[in-house]
Amino acid sequence: MRNLRPTLINVVVAAVVALAAIATGTADATNAALVVMGFDADRAQLISSLLVGGVAAAAATLAANSSRQATLAGLAVFAALFGPTFLTETGNALAATGIDGSFDFAGWLLTLLTLTAAGVISGWAGVSLAMSVRPGLVEAGSAIRDAVATRHPDRRLVRQPLALAIVLLLLVVTVPVFGDLVNYTPDARMLHGGPPPVGLVPDVPSSSLTPPVGPPSPSLTKGPIANSSPGPTRPSSSTPPPPTASPDPQPWLAWLPSGLGTVTVVQLPAPWTGGSTTTDDIGIYTPPGYDPKGSRRYPVLYEAPTSFDFWDSATSVRTALDALIDRGQIPATIVVFVDSGSGPYLVSECANSVDGVEHMDDFISRTAVQYVDSHYLTIAQANARAITGMSQGGYCAAILALRHPTVFGTSIPFSGYYQAGAAGANSRLPFGGDAAALAAASPTVVATQLPVDQRQNLFLIVIAEPSQPFYGPQATAFESLLTANGYPYVALNAQVPHGWVQVRQEFPAALEAWAAHLVAVGAF
Repeated sequence: MRNLRPTLINVVVAAVVALAAIATGTADATNAALVVMGFDADRAQLISSLLVGGVAAAAATLAANSSRQATLAGLAVFAALFGPTFLTETGNALAATGIDGSFDFAGWLLTLLTLTAAGVISGWAGVSLAMSVRPGLVEAGSAIRDAVATRHPDRRLVRQPLALAIVLLLLVVTVPVFGDLVNYTPDARMLHGGPPPVGLVPDVPSSSLTPPVGPPSPSLTKGPIANSSPGPTRPSSSTPPPPTASPDPQPWLAWLPSGLGTVTVVQLPAPWTGGSTTTDDIGIYTPPGYDPKGSRRYPVLYEAPTSFDFWDSATSVRTALDALIDRGQIPATIVVFVDSGSGPYLVSECANSVDGVEHMDDFISRTAVQYVDSHYLTIAQANARAITGMSQGGYCAAILALRHPTVFGTSIPFSGYYQAGAAGANSRLPFGGDAAALAAASPTVVATQLPVDQRQNLFLIVIAEPSQPFYGPQATAFESLLTANGYPYVALNAQVPHGWVQVRQEFPAALEAWAAHLVAVGAF
């Protein structure tokens, strides 16, 4: 019985760590951060599962001081977390035919062996770290016990526990900051509360950033695309936006506001069953000068499927919007952030899932829009609404505008992809992996099916770094399709690849292009 005790402790502690990572959303948050950093969903799941397995092994070592069993416990946690993804990928490989290749049993065995070795190494790394600090923790615990038992403890008794407390406090303070530096950019914590020096609002005179209603700027182009960044030249738009409807390129300057915007978080009934919450939070930014009792109405920019907190931590978007509006570079605008992070699917694809458990498409294009229009002073028409997003959100921006052109008149995808499920196995799950469902949800397919008379009413601003693998070719191919099918669009050649830095740098030009389009279509 005594020999079984360490085994039982290892199993229980490792299980508690794994369940805590799931229940607190830490595992999902890590997956989401990795996806935003550029990993596809399956690789993100692999990395986060290895991390949780290592932490579980370390915790088991601290509790039971049994390195071998703790390593195996960490491996078991890794297998439990990554196992479903591995089984899904195995099923996809078994079903592959034709141009997708065919199942390779030897390669499958090698993959299984490699994953097992990675799980063991992750667990061993956690054990090694825990073994190095365990003696100090034990000694500190003994010192605390002796200090409590002694009415007048010697200073030497409290010195080690105090040092331990300081170290733990430093870890509590610095580990989240380090996470922000890795997840977003190294200057993420330097810029909060002020316009980032290289970010959403460049520190340049506003006169140099007027909306491009005249000749195109070097980086934002209509018609022939300027090659403003290294890499292949992207195609040109054969159908530029309609001519300007107003002689004034910036009519909003007549009522230029100043000050700070406000962000309100609203909880709506969740568009899913089986998620971690029964409500979905949407963050609503109202611009400087917004008066709910006033008569002025505002265009609305929607973002999906990432929360306001995530965007603001990564890009200081709230400060940037304030500055863009205060300087008159864009009109005062309401911005709505719709999050799908608490739903049952790690990668929601902003879709109505085929199994009926999640309805993100309906929630974004109907529920959220109807709520905002009924509770805020909006210009409640498609030509005054835009939708944007980065990575998966870029896909969402494209597909939702194409599916609902009478809701969203402008689509602004940052480093998007244009085939449903292109981000890995998890991104195919909302569609059940069904080829017909994936095709029906792919912008490259839907764009060819939209009636010709509706295409001219939909404006797209496509942002990508042309030479970047995957995202560059995705944008180039999509722009060629837009040209062939008569869609008005502009292409913005980003200077940096997929990631939050790209959003920070290109956001002003993208919103200025949208502002110019708002004037051109008479939304003001």
